[in-house]
Amino acid sequence: MDLGIGTRDLFFLEEGTAFTNHGSYGTVPKEVMEERFRLLRLMDAHPDKWYRNTVRPMYDEAIENLAKFVGSSPKNIVFVPNATSAVNTVVKNINLGPEDIILSNSHTYNACSYAIESAVKKCGADTLSFDITLPIRSEMEVMEQVVEICKRNVGIRLAIIDHISSPSAIVFPVAKLATELHKLGVLLLVDGAHAPGQLPLDLENLGADFYTGNLHKWCYAPRGCAFLWVAPEHRNNLEPLITSHLYKQDMTDQFFMQGCIDHTPYLSSVPALQFYEKLGGYKALLGYTQPLLDWAQQMLCHTFGTPVLPVPPDMVAPFMRVLRLPHSDKYSLSRAEAERMMDDLSRDYGAVAVVTCFSGHLWLRISANAYNCKEDYLELKEVLQKCL
Repeated sequence: MDLGIGTRDLFFLEEGTAFTNHGSYGTVPKEVMEERFRLLRLMDAHPDKWYRNTVRPMYDEAIENLAKFVGSSPKNIVFVPNATSAVNTVVKNINLGPEDIILSNSHTYNACSYAIESAVKKCGADTLSFDITLPIRSEMEVMEQVVEICKRNVGIRLAIIDHISSPSAIVFPVAKLATELHKLGVLLLVDGAHAPGQLPLDLENLGADFYTGNLHKWCYAPRGCAFLWVAPEHRNNLEPLITSHLYKQDMTDQFFMQGCIDHTPYLSSVPALQFYEKLGGYKALLGYTQPLLDWAQQMLCHTFGTPVLPVPPDMVAPFMRVLRLPHSDKYSLSRAEAERMMDDLSRDYGAVAVVTCFSGHLWLRISANAYNCKEDYLELKEVLQKCL
């Protein structure tokens, strides 16, 4: 399939807006949404039959399909509504005491930081967040920093590391980190919210203790579709946040039965992953988006006279790029001001991108997907010039 502007017709995206922020919310293809509508109609045609007989075999099939895509045993993976839900599940299941610490960092997703804070306050444990300073010269530099912090703080029981960080689109060496952390007796929870579909995954061999990823971003599933992978040695000790009828049963059973929920986002992951492969899969998407993003980043940096995020090429996310925004009297350096600028871009100027604040600067994060073309980023450039 030819990727680019013609592919946009496969989605419901409104005309007149430059969408360069696929990474935050994704967008659902028309054919995937139609399949979800079909499932919703089937559910409400006979709710009793749906919940008692129909949905479970379809759910198990969707688990099998997902497991193949991410390199997992079906027994070790469950559906959850989003990565934030999965992080909450893990940190609130870990048996912590007053001397224990959960480690995060300055690029940890804000909602996950709050989840950690909520978890530790109930048991008198503590949190520790370290600052990842820029520039980053190599993966080894980050690894050494994490290992040194864990050696100095022997109470660290669990570390949460992004596979691809949200504000900065940095790819962290989570497999290597897992090896080093386990030598120190530290468990690793990988927040892979941005990874499925953007990075090839082999979860059974990654080495993490827990891994979560969203399917609504790069895998074209409806929002409300994510997964949690759990290493076999932790599976019997993990329960969903919602306790329901299948309490004390297998992990898969407990996560399946959480009251009268809508399973259709999970079931829609089957046609969503089929759509991903129909586009040509990872190889085709990478081959299209990488040169497009390289060009867009260089064009924007040249326009504004600003640099890219100073990290090595092997730590740059495949489908996202980050560059520094120029100083503006209109927006001060804070997370709230970054949010305000994003709102201004979308509401007043008809362009969607991410603005973040860290390391003393405002940064622009752009994404590319099958439907993007050069015109989107040229429009973004004009919008940014007006907005700033």
